[in-house]
Amino acid sequence: MKKIFSIMFMTLAFATTLSAQQLERLFDKYMEDERFNYVYQKKASSMDRLKDMENFDVLALDKSTISLGRQMLTLNSADKSLDESFTREVENALKADKYEQVSIVRNGKNRVETYEKISDKAVAKVSFIKNPGNIMVTLNLYAPKK
Repeated sequence: MKKIFSIMFMTLAFATTLSAQQLERLFDKYMEDERFNYVYQKKASSMDRLKDMENFDVLALDKSTISLGRQMLTLNSADKSLDESFTREVENALKADKYEQVSIVRNGKNRVETYEKISDKAVAKVSFIKNPGNIMVTLNLYAPKK
């Protein structure tokens, strides 16, 4: 009985680790696909990080984190089925990785959704922009300074 519980626990831990990386796998999957524009920035500049701040209180806290990089995927396509398929993949990855939706902005058919995931090791911020014929996903990772 103990062996069965041990195996079940190890399987659950392994599955949890795999699902926690769905969004990064999505970037890996499409980074070489010519239908997508891919950008990787090792270290975001301080000006780039200002847009993540919501108030001046965060300015003091922001000095306690360092950027681990930024990735961006953009799909400019007239193929509606590809748009829908990619949108579902991103939504499923965000759900599997347990990102929390923190804002939604909609203007006509244009939509911007912002997600966050905070852990002891890092803060991950995702912007998911859905416009007709243009879908963009950005992933910004931050870690606490030691």
